[in-house]
Amino acid sequence: MHTTSRRDFLKLSGLGLAAAAATVSRAAPARRPNVILIYTDDHDLDEIGCFGGKVLTPAMDSLARDGLKFTRFYVASAVCSPSRYNALSGRYASRSVSQQAKTPVNAPANLGWEAGVYAERDQRTCLAFALREAGYVTGMVGKWHQGSGAPPPKFAQDADPAAPDIRAKLEAGYAVVQQSVKECGFDYAESLYANNVGDARPGAKHWLPKPLQVHNMEWVTDGALQFIAQNKDKPFFLYMAPTLVHGPSPFNSLKSADPRATPRGYLDKLPQVQPPREDVLRRVRQAGLKLMTAGSTWLDDGVGAVLKKLDDLGLAGNTLVLLAGDNGNPAKFTCYEGGALMPFVARWPGIMPVGRVCADLVANIDFAPTILEVCGIKSQSRFDGQSFAKLLRGEPGYRRDSLLLEITTERAVVTAEGFKYIAVRYTPEVLAAMKTGKKFNHWCEPMEKNTHSYDAEKNYPAYFDLDQLYDLKVDPQEQHNLAADQAQAERLKAMQALLRDYSQQLPHPFGEFKPLPGK
Repeated sequence: MHTTSRRDFLKLSGLGLAAAAATVSRAAPARRPNVILIYTDDHDLDEIGCFGGKVLTPAMDSLARDGLKFTRFYVASAVCSPSRYNALSGRYASRSVSQQAKTPVNAPANLGWEAGVYAERDQRTCLAFALREAGYVTGMVGKWHQGSGAPPPKFAQDADPAAPDIRAKLEAGYAVVQQSVKECGFDYAESLYANNVGDARPGAKHWLPKPLQVHNMEWVTDGALQFIAQNKDKPFFLYMAPTLVHGPSPFNSLKSADPRATPRGYLDKLPQVQPPREDVLRRVRQAGLKLMTAGSTWLDDGVGAVLKKLDDLGLAGNTLVLLAGDNGNPAKFTCYEGGALMPFVARWPGIMPVGRVCADLVANIDFAPTILEVCGIKSQSRFDGQSFAKLLRGEPGYRRDSLLLEITTERAVVTAEGFKYIAVRYTPEVLAAMKTGKKFNHWCEPMEKNTHSYDAEKNYPAYFDLDQLYDLKVDPQEQHNLAADQAQAERLKAMQALLRDYSQQLPHPFGEFKPLPGK
C-alpha cells in the first residue's frame, strides 16, 4: 500500500499549471472536446435523485443515466473556498499561497476558508491558464469565492440597491470581481457572486444589501448559455458554479425574492432561460415532495437548460460535462463522509459508456489533470491529483490506492479498500487549554462558542477522539471508531504510516506525522 501511495503522490515542481508551455497533443482531434465543470454548492448526496434523494432532479439524473455515476468521489477539503481551490488547481489547499500567508510553513495549519487561486495568479495555478494558453476559450459564471484584487465593498442592511449611489458602488465592486476572475485565466466572467449570498447577522454590514442576499439561478444560467452560444465554434471550458443549494434558503428565494435581484443590482427583467419559479414549486408539489427540496429542482432546471443548449447547437456529442458538489452539510468542515463524500456524475456522449456506476476512488483534486488530458494538453506541471480519464473512456488501468483529506486540524486518509483513518491534532495552545478540561471543536473554537462544527460532535460519537478508524463498507455513517480495537492494530499502524507519507510531502507540520521544526 505504501509503495503505490509514494509513487502516485505528487512531486510538485512548484510551477503553476501553465508555467511550463502547455502544448496540444499531436494525437488530439481537429475539434477538441469542450468541457463544462458544474460545481454545486453545499449539495448533499440526498439532494440528487440518482443518489437516492427524494427530490425532483431529472436533468442531473440524466447525466448519470447517459454517462457515469461515481460513488466514491471525495472533496479534499470539505468547505467552500478550499474545495474550489482543489478543483481549479489540482492541489491540496494547504499548498495555497493564501493559506501559507495565514500560517507559515514552520507552524501547524488550521485550514479554513483561506485557500484561493487569486493569490497565485502570477504562478498561474488556476486550470484556466493552461487551457487558454492551449487555445481554449475559458469562461466562469456563478460563485467565485477564490479571492480578488480588493475586498468587495460592504453595505448596511437597509441600503437601497435601486439608489444611484448604491448601484454605482455595486457596479464598482462587481467590476473588481470580474477583473479578478479574468486575472486567473478566464476570458469570460459574468453572472458572478464574489462570496456566499448571505445572510448577514442583523445590523452587520455585508458585501450585498439585504434585498440582494438571495439566489438567482436564472441569472447564472443565462451567463452560462451566453458563453456557450458565443463560443460554439471554438473549443471551450466553462466553469459553472451555482450558488444553490447553499443558504440562505433557496425555497425563500424562489417564493418571495425579487427575481431581478443580483450582485450587480436589479436587472431590468429576469432572463427567460429556464422554467418560471412558480412552476418549480408547482412541480415539486405535484410530485408529492417537500417544498424545501425545491432548491434542488431550481438548480436542476439550470443544468437542464445548459444541456438543452448543447443539444440545440449540436455540441452535446463533443462536450464532456462534469457535475459535482463542493462539500456536504451533515459534516461540513470535517473529514467525515457527510462532509467529504459528494455526488459526482459525468457525461461524454459517444466516448463514455452509458449508465455505469464507478466505485473507484476519485477526488476533486483530480479535475485539473483529467481535464487537461481529455483536452489533449500536456504540461510539465504536477498535481496532487491524478487523471481519471481512463475511467471516463471505460478503459482499464486506472488505480488510486489512497487519498488524503485535510480541513481544520483534521487530516485523514481514505483507502480504495474502504477504510478511513482520521487524526485530529490540535494546535499547542489548544492542547494546553484542553488540559484544564475545556473542549474545542476541530477549528480550535471552545465548544461554548462553537460556530463551525456543523453539529458533527452530535452526529459522530468519536468526534473528540484524536485517532479514529472506520470500516466504511460496514459503517458508512462512521459511528464505530475502531482505533482501539486490537484486531485492527496492524491496520491502524499502516494507515498512520500512510498519513505520515502524505504529511511529509505537504508544507506544514502535523502532529507526530510531520513534527514541528526542531522537535
